[in-house]
Amino acid sequence: MNVDQHIKVAQWHLEQARLHNVSDHTCGCPANKHDQRAIDAVEAGIIVEEKACTLDAKEARAES
Repeated sequence: MNVDQHIKVAQWHLEQARLHNVSDHTCGCPANKHDQRAIDAVEAGIIVEEKACTLDAKEARAES
């Protein structure tokens, strides 16, 4: 994704969180692998720039 696309996805997620916070909505959807990596990074306070799609690379190594 390019920068604009990343920002649009982030804006969408922020708006969903805001809407969920002000309603009785609880989707109960589990986080996918990519989202869980982001959650883990934020909770650990370790957010670094990714130079490549590390999720695909990590999954490829796990399958080897």
